[in-house]
Amino acid sequence: MASINRELKDKLLNATRQVEHSLSMAKFNVKDKLHLLEPINIMPFYGFGNDTYVYLKGRVLEDEKVKVPEEDDSVLDHLKDTYKRYETDEIPHIKVKASFAGQEIEVETDEEGFFDVEFRSDKPIDYSTSGNKIKLQLLERKTDKDRMEAEAYIFVPGKDAEFGIISDIDDTVLISKVTHFLGRLKLMLMKNATERSPFPGIAGFLRALGKGHDGKGHNPLFFVSGSEWNLYDLLVNFFRSHDIPEGPLLLRDKGTRLDRGEFETSEEEYKREKIRHILDTYPDLKFICIGDSGQHDPEVYQHIVDEYPGRILGIYIRDVSPDKRDKEVREIAQQLRKKGVEMELVEETYSAAKHAAKMGWVNDGQLEDVKQACEADEQKDEE
Repeated sequence: MASINRELKDKLLNATRQVEHSLSMAKFNVKDKLHLLEPINIMPFYGFGNDTYVYLKGRVLEDEKVKVPEEDDSVLDHLKDTYKRYETDEIPHIKVKASFAGQEIEVETDEEGFFDVEFRSDKPIDYSTSGNKIKLQLLERKTDKDRMEAEAYIFVPGKDAEFGIISDIDDTVLISKVTHFLGRLKLMLMKNATERSPFPGIAGFLRALGKGHDGKGHNPLFFVSGSEWNLYDLLVNFFRSHDIPEGPLLLRDKGTRLDRGEFETSEEEYKREKIRHILDTYPDLKFICIGDSGQHDPEVYQHIVDEYPGRILGIYIRDVSPDKRDKEVREIAQQLRKKGVEMELVEETYSAAKHAAKMGWVNDGQLEDVKQACEADEQKDEE
């Protein structure tokens, strides 16, 4: 019965998204023909790369004038910006030129305004001369005030990285109450990036893992989340306002991919697809994965362990769910331990950090830093 209900729900969601997509395209066509479009711009997301490959995703949108959140913003200010994020007017089928390391690539946005760029090189890329930025240029103009150029930053791990980190965001880094619909709705609508709360100590833990046991700080961090691309700027501002290390964000398109004849994939498959991309980009790097018990992170990471044997060092799952779910997660952990992968179900960050120190992934000095970060964050929450 549960599978039937889920299948029906998916069909209804897909039908709703089809309608939304059709209305969005009709709206764009009318505005374009009547010259009613607002100035457009390129919104690049963080990219990532290795010695011979660079990947970047971006989007072309009308300028919604979403401002950077500030602590004294009113609830009304935040509601207006939330509405603007979710009512973005994308620009489909417009050409963009990307330039990097002597190469130029022309791409066209899809029907949701997204574009993907991949640079491949036969010889190692010299980032000391090419830099870590991709130049983007619109090849078409819609209004006289279009912002025709933009720059995108790409993250590239150093040669001495010990391991990489892949982390979820909702209910892993950011308290979002995904399993409680009304709680999540309140957080989304009523609080901006500076007001939202990270889990106590998570920034310190991510910094410690980034530094690694050698303390050099070259371990790359990737965020793979079911959050939508519309929230990209809010999440980046959240990381910066709470001193959380930044890295590429691999988020989710809220719409359908009708131009490709596809409906939106399930969140589990979406996350697996993005994690595969990361692991395939860095075949010589092992990873530590962080998630929560509220959604499908344990199952997603279990699948990746099976698909990429020997590539996952350990998994930390934050306990945000009822006891029944805890039992399921612990069963998965037992199965993974038989394959040599540690999965820890933890209620607070310091327990994860102590385990990481025991495994030699962070050192004792960093463990003390995480402890102090947990205490400082908990004190802030009490104020």
